[in-house]
Amino acid sequence: MTLSESLKIAETAHQQGHYLEAERAYKAILQRFKSNDATFGLATLYTQIKKYDLAITLFNQALQQEPFAIDITLNYAMCLKAANKNTEASQVIATISAHLPNDNYILNAFAHLALSIAQPTLALEITSKANKANQQTKVIIAKAHMQNENWIKALESWQSLSETSHNKADVQNNLAICLAKLRRYDEAITAFTAFLQLVKADSHHYLKFADLYILARDIDQARSQLNKAIALNDVSLTRYEIEIRVCRFEGNKAQALKAAEQALTINPYSYIAWGAKQEFANQDQQVTTQLAHLLTDTISNNYENQQNLFTLAKAYEKLAQYRLAFACFDKANMMQEQIISEQNLSYNFQQAKAHNLFLKQVFSTLQPDTSETPRNLFIVGMPRSGTTLMDRIFAQHPNIQSSGENEALALFIENKINAQQDKLATNWECFFQQHGQEFHRNYVEKTALNADIVVDKMPHNFRFVGAILAIFKQVKVIQMRRTPEDLALSIFSQPFAPHHNYAANLKTIAHAIYHANQLMDFWREKFPQQVIDVDYNQLTLEPSAQGQRIFKFCGLTWHDDYLNFHTKLANSFTFSELQVRQPINTKKQNFSRHYQQELADFKRYYAELAGDKY
Repeated sequence: MTLSESLKIAETAHQQGHYLEAERAYKAILQRFKSNDATFGLATLYTQIKKYDLAITLFNQALQQEPFAIDITLNYAMCLKAANKNTEASQVIATISAHLPNDNYILNAFAHLALSIAQPTLALEITSKANKANQQTKVIIAKAHMQNENWIKALESWQSLSETSHNKADVQNNLAICLAKLRRYDEAITAFTAFLQLVKADSHHYLKFADLYILARDIDQARSQLNKAIALNDVSLTRYEIEIRVCRFEGNKAQALKAAEQALTINPYSYIAWGAKQEFANQDQQVTTQLAHLLTDTISNNYENQQNLFTLAKAYEKLAQYRLAFACFDKANMMQEQIISEQNLSYNFQQAKAHNLFLKQVFSTLQPDTSETPRNLFIVGMPRSGTTLMDRIFAQHPNIQSSGENEALALFIENKINAQQDKLATNWECFFQQHGQEFHRNYVEKTALNADIVVDKMPHNFRFVGAILAIFKQVKVIQMRRTPEDLALSIFSQPFAPHHNYAANLKTIAHAIYHANQLMDFWREKFPQQVIDVDYNQLTLEPSAQGQRIFKFCGLTWHDDYLNFHTKLANSFTFSELQVRQPINTKKQNFSRHYQQELADFKRYYAELAGDKY
């Protein structure tokens, strides 16, 4: 029997799924002939029956004979992926990429495989050779941008597919994701509504919609979507975790705890459930008993373990076991530091200092109108400095509406301002004359509140106080200040996203607080008629007197009843949500005294900064 006839027998058996027969046939060929086709066929067969080590050996032999064979390389990479050897698979794809022909089918196959092993940049490099009009190529490009978290380009890609794609439901779903990531929630809701009209909606879809409405801060609609999932008898972990979140914002502690119990029967480590039990039920002893091993064991660095470590720390804190609490905070933050480093987001001391010096130049000498009641109030400061408390007090005034932690300002001005940093000189008067009205219009449209006075409490807007005063004509800025030790501890004891790259290390926290204070000192001294400092300790110690002082500065009438905000249900979407549902108290003043030893290095470094030793 010839080689050709033998290969036909082996390949036919292989194609028909007769793997044992095919394996014997391929092996018989290799005993009689030197056949790369048989080597490749047997390697592919071993991949299909999950004998990956044997397959990898044979693929290497085949590639030694044909180093740039497209079919061998593609199957080899797929084998490596199946064997959970994604790094090796990525290397194989990268090596062949320069030798791929300008064939859309082949390019898409390799690009899709690159995406499947979380290599979006490699996928984009491969598709750069492809015909961009090809629908599958467009989808791969859009998904690659999503994996790279380049949400603007991803959105543009999905928008280009919205009219031409046959899978319109998939397009609308991904549009909703991109728009939500860009915090364009109204548009995201519109896109997801269109998605639901194109599919047979199930409870999973309703839960996703509820989650989107939570992000959009519309708890009534989130509840409506959640109830649709409950009506369909959804008993998934996602249902109970979303129910916990909705109930927290509604102030329904009892139902939140019931949902938490159900969630823990499905996933004993549900961080949302443990967080609810620790916050609402005073079950600190149970929390420490069930989660204590997270501190002592070697655990995976994932979001759930990090969140549970913070919950465990707060339970220890309530039990006055401060050494153990700090150890949990420290372990969680070390895990976060690793993630920050892996994402190339590590804090750069010199760059941070230089950026703050640059921001001191960003203002206009044309002053806002101080003769009339402001139309905008900006509450700024480092996170955990009391911005939420101040926001809730202001929101009691009948003419004031809060936009919460409103990202609109930074969304429209941050990149344009930062783009000027590397230029030799910027005429900021001209800059704001050129862009100011556009910034203001975009901010108003994005904020979308119809109120006499709008409050914005995004903490990090302290960076842009000069820009705020140049853009808004009737405006006051309230800068929240807090003692460095208490502020540092409060930041260190909360889980922040990686882009808050200073927040997981006490030394970087010290540096960030110091330079934030320097910048806020500058704004207060430069614009005393528009900027007021409010000390958190003074506000909690003498709330009525401080309230009168702040409201007078803003040209507003004060009533002591504004301090009763805790009696009125309001949705809060920050770490401070539980504190602002309690009467003003001084419990957190000088709380850092419990951590004197742990904060010693922080205090030493902050003192060095204050003494200009850095």
